[in-house]
Parts: sequence; structure tokens; C-alpha cells
Amino acid sequence: MHAEIKAGDDAGEAGDVARAGLPGAMSHRAAWYTVDMTAIVGVMSQIDRGVLSLFVQPIKRDYHLTDTQVSFLLGFAFTFFYAIGGPVLSSMADRGVRKTVIAGCLAVWSLATALSGLAQGFWGFFASRAVVGATEAGCGPASMSMIADAIPKEKLPRAYAIYTSGFLGGTALSLFFGGLLLNVLADVPPIQLAGYGTIHNWQLVFFMLGAPGLLIALIFLLTVQEPQRKGVTKAGGYSLRDVIGYMSTERRLHFPLVGALLLMGFQTHGLNAWMPAFYERTYGWGPATVGMLMGVISLVASTLGLFAGARLAESLGHRRDDANMFVLFLAQTLPIPLLIAAPLMPTPQLALGMASVGSFLTVMGGAGFNTAINLSTPNQMRSQIVALYFILQNAVAGSLGPTLVALATDFVAHSEADLRYVIVGFRIIVCPLTTIFLWYTLKPYAELYRRRIQEGAID
Repeated sequence: MHAEIKAGDDAGEAGDVARAGLPGAMSHRAAWYTVDMTAIVGVMSQIDRGVLSLFVQPIKRDYHLTDTQVSFLLGFAFTFFYAIGGPVLSSMADRGVRKTVIAGCLAVWSLATALSGLAQGFWGFFASRAVVGATEAGCGPASMSMIADAIPKEKLPRAYAIYTSGFLGGTALSLFFGGLLLNVLADVPPIQLAGYGTIHNWQLVFFMLGAPGLLIALIFLLTVQEPQRKGVTKAGGYSLRDVIGYMSTERRLHFPLVGALLLMGFQTHGLNAWMPAFYERTYGWGPATVGMLMGVISLVASTLGLFAGARLAESLGHRRDDANMFVLFLAQTLPIPLLIAAPLMPTPQLALGMASVGSFLTVMGGAGFNTAINLSTPNQMRSQIVALYFILQNAVAGSLGPTLVALATDFVAHSEADLRYVIVGFRIIVCPLTTIFLWYTLKPYAELYRRRIQEGAID
């Protein structure tokens, strides 16, 4: 996080505005505090979202589910309702007070995660995941829009690196704390609730990871200042039809970017959802071991890669108008050999090592993409356009990805032990196609970026 920043604002009128929580001129400290707090919200979203992947085997064992049923919990149950909530909540953020949308969503999904600990089978987990998905859809778009208004454009890659580090950190921490808590709770016997059912020790993890979000939501609402919107704004904001029309007008950028983001989402949510199960089935590592190792290594590799990518984007930005998108292209191209080879390694240490280097390279593009999409988009469309891209990644690719992997394992490979070959096969197809789509975004993004500067829409 931005170490020198803390809550509050300078004395005087700006401080009064910040304490009132109303839009207004922001001090340097208030702006970076906003970035830090949105990153913390991102941590919580990924902890609540990612912890379920650690419990694939226990859920199958204790509730007698198939891989395909588990894939619906990992994918469809979350992402279908994410797609429903995204347009509604992002429109509210574009038209109103973004910090209120973020705080409210965080409180609801945290409560839903905690209540997952009471689920007694497929439909109980399905309902909880649906609520988490619908409300998490309001977090990212509103956060990214706030950051774009709070931070100057030349520092946006750094700001989005801090923000995105929350998502990456949350994913890693969900594995680490999930594995740690499983070890702590290993000797806790099942809890029998008369007239209700059984609470297994691994379900207690949901209570422990969901509850802190309620406190963070309150802190966010009371201490974060709503930044004043930059650029031309439209009374009443833009409709979803306006947003889609704008994307169609700028289709030279958005059409190939849609293809790239779909494929990237497939890799992020589809394949990664099965990685703990891959290590268990291929190498015999249990969820506690996998969670702690993957969590720590992923956190370090991803964080280093994210800030390296932000630094590269800022450096190239002095001489390339397509710098932000170009870094994303590099980040998806360079790790392809490592990602394909990792599941074939003879030992789990080699597999994890190669995957970690691949993760370092892949996440280098995160800050560049977030900067590019916000700088190239009119202010009061930002949340909705970001939401549409999030829906592509999280809802469409997130739903299809885990299920396609499960179907290929169940009906093509016909063996849980062959999950590694399913992962390799999908990566051979998906990774090169992603880079081809991204190549076609470079020129139109550079042209649109220059035009937005000439129009005075970004400073």
C-alpha cells in the first residue's frame, strides 16, 4: 500500500469536504488514501471469491458432488449473478456516489460469505455464491472510476498497480489463510446442529474470512472522500444503450479487446479454479499444503510483476502512445511457454516454480489495462464499460471456464488424474489466440488516447 498515506485531508475547506464525504477537490493524501482503501476492498473481494476453490475436494467428499456440480459453484453460481448485478450497480456508480455503492456491496457480500459456513449442500452454497457474485459486481468498476478521477494520468499505472495488488493479494491470501485456518481447525470435529445439519471444520473458515468485511465497509463509507469527476459530464449520466453505442463506434479497439479479455478470463477463472485440485490429484498435495504454498508464492510473484509492469508502462508512456496496451500485450505473450510446460513437470516444486514465473509475467499487464480502459473512456461511462469487461471475464469466461475444464476431465480425459493434460490442452489453444487479439488493439488505442488528450478529457 502507499505507505505515507493515512485517512483524512488537509485543514480548511478541502478537509471539510472530505469529512462530509462529498465530491470536491482532493489533497494528495486523500487521493492516495482512496487508492489504498479501494485496494483493501479488492483484497476482501478476492478472499471471499477465491477461498471456495481450496475446498473442492472437501465439498465433493462431504456433500457427494461431481466435478461438474462443483464447477457450477466455482463458475455459474457466481458469474451468472455477477452479470445481472454488474450493469445495475455500475450505472448507479456512474450516476451517483461511488463510495456508497462500494461500501454497500462489500457489506452484503461479506455477510453472504460468512453464511456459507451454514450451507448444507449444493443449493446452499449456490445461493451464497449468487449473492457474492451479484454484489461484487459493483466493486471494481466504481473503484476504478474513482481512482481515474483522483490521480493524474501520468501516475495512473502506479495507482492501478496498488489497486490491482489488492485483488492479487486477496487471491493469494484466500489460499494462504484458508490453508492456515484448515491446519488450525484440523482437529475440530464436525458440529451437529439439532434439526439443521452438520457444520464441518472447513466451513468455519467462511465465518472467519467473511466477518472482517463488515467492519471495512463501515470504515470505507466514513473515511473515503468521493472525488470530483474530471472532463465533460452529462446530466443524468449515460444509459447502457449509449455505452454500447460508444463501444461500437470505437469498435477497432473494443472488438479485439473483447476477444482478448474473454480468453484472458478463461485462463484466470477457468483454469486457475482447478489449480488446487490439480496439485492434489497430480502430486498428492492436500488443500492445506497447496493453499499456503500457492498463497505465499503467488502473492510475492504477482505483486512484483504488477509493480514492474506499472513502472514499465509509465516509462514507455513518455515515448509510446500505446504504452499501456503494449505492456498488456507483452504480459500475455512472454509467459506462454512457461504456462504450457508447468503442469507437465515431474515434481510439484518445479510445476509451482514455473507457474510462479509465469504469474509474474502475466500480471505485468494489469495496471496497463486498467489505465488504458479508463483513459480511453468518457467519465460517466467508465463504470459501465469496466463492468461490461468484468462481466466478459467473470461471468461469461468465469462460468464457461471451470465447467469446460470439468467436462473435458469427466468426458474426454475420463480420469481425475489427467486434469494436468486438460489444462495443457486449453492453454495451447487459448494463450496464442489472446496475443493475436491484443496485437490488433495497439494502433486504435494509441489513436484514441491522443484524441482524448486533444479534447482535454484527460490531464
